[in-house]
Amino acid sequence: MYRVALIRSASSKVSKNQYNVQEIGLAKILTELGMIVDIFLISDTNETYSEKCGKNDNATIYWLKGIKIPGQQGYYKDLIPILKKNKYDVIEALDDSQITTVLVSNYCKKNGIKFILWQGMYENYPETYKRVIQFFYDLLILPVLRKNTKYCIAKTNSAKEYLLSKKFKNITVIPVGLETSNFQKNKDIDYREKLNIPKNHKILLYIGKVEERRKPIFCMKLYKKIKDEYKNTSLVYVGSGPMLEETKEYAKSLKLKDIHFIEKLPQSELQSLYKESSLFILPTRYEIFGMVLLESMYFGTPVITYKAAGPLDVVENEKDGIVMDNFEIENWFNKVKELIYEKDLSNTMGKKAQEKIKSNYLWKDIGKRYYKEFEKIISKN
Repeated sequence: MYRVALIRSASSKVSKNQYNVQEIGLAKILTELGMIVDIFLISDTNETYSEKCGKNDNATIYWLKGIKIPGQQGYYKDLIPILKKNKYDVIEALDDSQITTVLVSNYCKKNGIKFILWQGMYENYPETYKRVIQFFYDLLILPVLRKNTKYCIAKTNSAKEYLLSKKFKNITVIPVGLETSNFQKNKDIDYREKLNIPKNHKILLYIGKVEERRKPIFCMKLYKKIKDEYKNTSLVYVGSGPMLEETKEYAKSLKLKDIHFIEKLPQSELQSLYKESSLFILPTRYEIFGMVLLESMYFGTPVITYKAAGPLDVVENEKDGIVMDNFEIENWFNKVKELIYEKDLSNTMGKKAQEKIKSNYLWKDIGKRYYKEFEKIISKN
């Protein structure tokens, strides 16, 4: 029985109750296919602990106490000791820009373990100070990772192109999947009644972190234009983050009505909200994959988004969603207007999106592709 480690190297925290954690979804399927899987994520309690999941409890989630370093870097003192205790056939670590990924690749090389670089990041950091860090990282540290890495799995075609630009080789593209188990615990909630949204209102929905790359101010401007022309519209904006208060204040300055801010919702409460919404809006400049897109499409809610890496691979423009190539308010407004007020178009697009996700983007299917790739890599001399 093969044993695999999946390591999320970055220091950004995740909640398994509020986010479709990719490593957990993948691990569950790999255990069903006969593998033992260990998952390493940053702890949400600032202490290292573990828990079991997957078939026959053959997956272990290690929540690691970590030290945050600028640039979403993380250092986990308990990681290598745990790796040493377990005998792995293959270890996969996330993203070329992480110090922890380099340390893991060194550990694998020293101990004769197959190492896979799992890549989602697809462009260099845009912030000035991060660019400086990355310049020296690419100059001094990246050559070490490149030397240690014989196998890469890219989440998107954009990530593959990024790896090629960094001179990595042997790159296979396999997308991530959607885990639906959290939705099976669904709590049926009447959001119109809960939020006092009139029955004749079209609901626009956003779910995600409230940060610059997700364009919250743009979203408010877009909603204002829609609301000015179509009074029977409401916006439900779910998420927290560094720009939440600024976004709320901006919405107040625009005197926006029928807007509902919700800081967080568990996965079990999302199904009713997706199904009640007429359109999911994701104006994101940078998106590694976009689990919320998969979720929205899974429930048949039409999506409009920007041409970031994940959306470009997942959404077929004008067929099962809308992918914009700009952030011009007027252009977005015209597309939104089509989707929420042309019912036949909206229904057709939503059904096609739902069929695509259920046929191609669930972990029960995607996980088999990872299993075959791991098996192929393990079997190589």
